[in-house]
Amino acid sequence: MLDVKNLIRDLNDLYDYGEVKYDSSLTYLMDLNFIKRIEDRYLITNKWIDFSGKVTREDLISSLACCYPLLLDYLLWKVYQEAYAIGQSGDGEALYEFIDHIPKFAEKILTIREQNFSETNEIKAFYGPMFKGYPQYRTILTRLQFIQLAEEVEDTDVERIGKTPNDIWVKERKVSSNIHLEVLKEKNLYALTPYKYDDFQVSEEVKEILSYPWRTFIVVLGMVISEYKAEGINGISIRPKDIKNPYTEQLLEAFIYDHKGKEHKIGDFKEFVKQFCDRNNIHLFPNKAPEVDVILFKLMDNKQFTYKDGEYVLNSSFDDRLYSSEGIIIKNRARKFKSMLRDYIEELRKSL
Repeated sequence: MLDVKNLIRDLNDLYDYGEVKYDSSLTYLMDLNFIKRIEDRYLITNKWIDFSGKVTREDLISSLACCYPLLLDYLLWKVYQEAYAIGQSGDGEALYEFIDHIPKFAEKILTIREQNFSETNEIKAFYGPMFKGYPQYRTILTRLQFIQLAEEVEDTDVERIGKTPNDIWVKERKVSSNIHLEVLKEKNLYALTPYKYDDFQVSEEVKEILSYPWRTFIVVLGMVISEYKAEGINGISIRPKDIKNPYTEQLLEAFIYDHKGKEHKIGDFKEFVKQFCDRNNIHLFPNKAPEVDVILFKLMDNKQFTYKDGEYVLNSSFDDRLYSSEGIIIKNRARKFKSMLRDYIEELRKSL
C-alpha cells in the first residue's frame, strides 16, 4: 500500500528543491512527464515548472497527488456517478456542467463510468492530506479542473551542476526562485538551490555568496555594472522606487541605457531578472520572478553593495576583494556567466 505521507513529502521536496532521490511511488509522475529520472534522481520537468506558474503550491501538490492512477480513476468515477444522480433527480444542467468543467477527462470517463470501484483504505489515505476530510463533489471537480491546466512542454537536458558559476549558471539549468529555502548540506546534481559550498576552499565571505544562487547572481551583475563604468559607459542601473529611503528594503527598478546614452526604465528589477532567465532558457521553479530586491538589501547589510549616486553598486572595498586572490573563483570562474548577463543587457540596449 502506498505511503501517502511519504508521497506528499516527496512532492513538497520536489516543489522546493527540484529533485529527489529515486522513489518508486513517484513513477506515475514520470509517466505523466512531470518528472524525469536521471541516474538515481528524479528531476522536475519543464511541464512541472509551467504548471507551477498557473496554480498555488497547495493546489499543485494536491493536483499531482490526485493524479495517482488509483485515486484519479476513483475520483472521476465518483463525480460522474454523483453528476448523473443529480441529473436524474431533475437537474438537467448537472451533467452538462460536469462535462464542461473537465473536458480533458471525457474519454477516460467513458471507459470507467460503467465500472465498479471500491473506496479502499489506500484511497481513503489521500482524503485528509488532499481534501482535509471526506471529498465533496464540488471540491473534487475543482481539483480536476486544476489538473487540466497542466500542458505538455518540451523538456531539455542539462549538464550536472559544476563547481564554479561558469558551470552552475548554464542554459537549461532549473533554478529555484524561492529565496527563503534552507541550505542543503549536499548539493543537488541538476537543480540549483542554496547549498553549502565546499567545492573549493574559499574565504567565508565568498563561500556565503556561492552558497546562495541569487547572491551569486547579484554579485556577478554588480561586476558587470562596475565594468561598464570602468569603460566610461552607462549600461544598466538598479535604483530604488522610493528614492527618499534608498536604505529601506523595497521594490527596485531597472534602467537600461541605449547606445546614445539615453536611459529607459524597463520595469521592476526582479522582472528584469526573470526575463533574463527566460531569454537564456534558465528555468525558474516555481515559475515566477525571484525576490532579488530582498537579496540586494541583504548584500547591503553585509557591506558588499552600497547606494551611490542614486543607484546600487558593488561596495568599492568588496569590489577590490573580488579582483584579488580572495575572489578568484568569482572573478575568473564566472566569466561565461558574466558574459551571458552582459550579452543580454547589450541586446536590450540595441533594441531601445
